[in-house]
Amino acid sequence: MDILKKLDKFIKSKHLKRGEFANKISLSNSYVSEILSGKRDISIKFKKGFQSAFGFPVEELAQMMPISPENYSAQDTGGETDNTTYSKIPLFNIKASSGHESFVNDEKIGADLMFRKDWLQRELKSDPNNLFILSAETDSMEPTIKHDALLIVDKSIDRIITEGIYVLSRGDTILIKRIRKLSEDTIELISDNPAYGKESIKLSNQPGVTILGKVIYIWSGRKI
Repeated sequence: MDILKKLDKFIKSKHLKRGEFANKISLSNSYVSEILSGKRDISIKFKKGFQSAFGFPVEELAQMMPISPENYSAQDTGGETDNTTYSKIPLFNIKASSGHESFVNDEKIGADLMFRKDWLQRELKSDPNNLFILSAETDSMEPTIKHDALLIVDKSIDRIITEGIYVLSRGDTILIKRIRKLSEDTIELISDNPAYGKESIKLSNQPGVTILGKVIYIWSGRKI
């Protein structure tokens, strides 16, 4: 069953009309109708709206039970408790820049999004208590991370051991960068988009630089 058929079945299981579904994910009826009819590809804003409304990514529709963080009920989970089957991961309202330092830490917490624990263990192999979600706000990590993509970050990884994509703070600015360790005191900040440059920094000269976590999942459904 393809994703559009899964979506149609899911909408019917929630006893929603298409217009009601569109309103629930904060998009126009015409825009959602074009997606559901196959005239338009499923967009990032559709995925974000679906996730915010129902508490899990649309890509996981087949594996995850339809449950919304704000509309949780025992009936939705067959009587199982939230703590038994699901974990809440905070969505931070942080404007994270993967390019120039133009985005500043904003209001902190946005919402809690709900994920099945078995999916987190199978796909991410991380403690849910160490995870948070934020949005990339620029294009300088493309094609790896597209503008407005949602990222799952493991905050327990707070130092650079192997090369990877990390979230770091520099003063009041939040950055998303590929980081390579050059020496015990020097790291290289890399933008995957060649239009942006690289930067080597000595940590001893920049005490305001803090590693906030490592990006372990990109919202397109691709583990890194």
